[in-house]
Amino acid sequence: MSFAAIKRWRRSSSARFAMIFLLLFGTASISLFAFVHDRAITHFNAQTDEWLGRETTKVPTDSSRAEAIERAARHNSSDVHHLRPFGVFDAAGRHLAGAPEALPEGHADGIPFEMASITPRGEVDLRAMTLRLANGDRFLVAQDLQESRAFATDLVFAIIWGGLGLLVLGLSGSVLLAVAQERRVRSLTQRLHDIMAGRLDARLPASARHDELDDLTGEVNRMLDEVQRLMLEVKAAGDNIAHDMRTPLTRLLANLRQADHPQTSAPAMAAVISDAVEEVTGMIAMFNALLRISEMDEGARREGFHLLDFAKVVEDATDFHEAAALERGINIRREMRPDIRFEGDADLLFEAVGNLVDNAIKYTPAGGEIVIGLQAGPTLTVSDNGPGIPAGERDKVLARFHRVEASRSQPGNGLGLALVAAIARIHRLELRIGDGAPGCVATLSAA
Repeated sequence: MSFAAIKRWRRSSSARFAMIFLLLFGTASISLFAFVHDRAITHFNAQTDEWLGRETTKVPTDSSRAEAIERAARHNSSDVHHLRPFGVFDAAGRHLAGAPEALPEGHADGIPFEMASITPRGEVDLRAMTLRLANGDRFLVAQDLQESRAFATDLVFAIIWGGLGLLVLGLSGSVLLAVAQERRVRSLTQRLHDIMAGRLDARLPASARHDELDDLTGEVNRMLDEVQRLMLEVKAAGDNIAHDMRTPLTRLLANLRQADHPQTSAPAMAAVISDAVEEVTGMIAMFNALLRISEMDEGARREGFHLLDFAKVVEDATDFHEAAALERGINIRREMRPDIRFEGDADLLFEAVGNLVDNAIKYTPAGGEIVIGLQAGPTLTVSDNGPGIPAGERDKVLARFHRVEASRSQPGNGLGLALVAAIARIHRLELRIGDGAPGCVATLSAA
């Protein structure tokens, strides 16, 4: 592992979390082992104390010194491993018989205590209890602590080795986790560098884990999709502005040159100025539409949203354009449910519905019919029986300035459906263009 990789690993949040978990788990494990060790020793001592108490009660307190010595000798001869020695001491604590050979001072009778002493097995640790006889002698019952101490030692070694194993395992796991995560992040970073280098179609790779990093990757990919869409729209908008502005600017230049001619009469001059004003007005309208679309994409208008009757908005927008439809002999049929509650901006929705109806009127032949449908959801449909839009163009017409080739002879700048799509986005609606067989069906529904 390189020095740079070690530095990255030290900064890795995965490694830090793994180490924190290891520390917490190690602390908990050591505490558990210590508790088990303490409880085990306490259990062994309790068993030993129970045996000591039971044995001392078997010795009559009125036994004579000879009986006590004989009892200790008999027991010690049967204790071939010298694990439970008995001994007899006089009132002054001098050794009379049995083992151990010395009695520590300061221990009350009937209370277990620990002592180190010499027995036939050598120097050992004993847990003992004394019984005061009627003649003043003291009868000692003891048990070697070798087994409990050996268990305690084994348990301590088990704790040490278990802790070391846990430490090695935890460190290994944290290193592997950090390395795996670092490789994954490095892969994502490399892909981001590719995107920043100009590969706008590249996306961050997702794993099969479906973890929080994959969730973040999905959100970043969706953001990249939106960024790519906006950049392509900007590029297309620039191309289309250059294309669509060339004709009106050329006409405007021709009109101005004609007006600048010294032989131009006053009526001709007025006509030229009127045409120039019309051209400039159209260009200003186009730029205003662009500014409104940008405002929609920024989402600043959501602050003014409130609960409204969407059916009333659709009805008002349809009524506003119905006169233009009647002039061309086009019938507008309504199939709308009343009182459709929706949270939004009434002015923006009015503009979106108005654009859809205006488009339908523009491309519906004289004597045709437009059907306005509204259902709960909400789902708005505007269908006509005009020429329709080819399948390959239905997504493209939602971009700014894009116009179907067959419709370029019609007035317009290709911003109407782009404006509707922008209004739909900030209302969390989706605009879809479908086939009316014949004609076109524009659907505005929840995304």
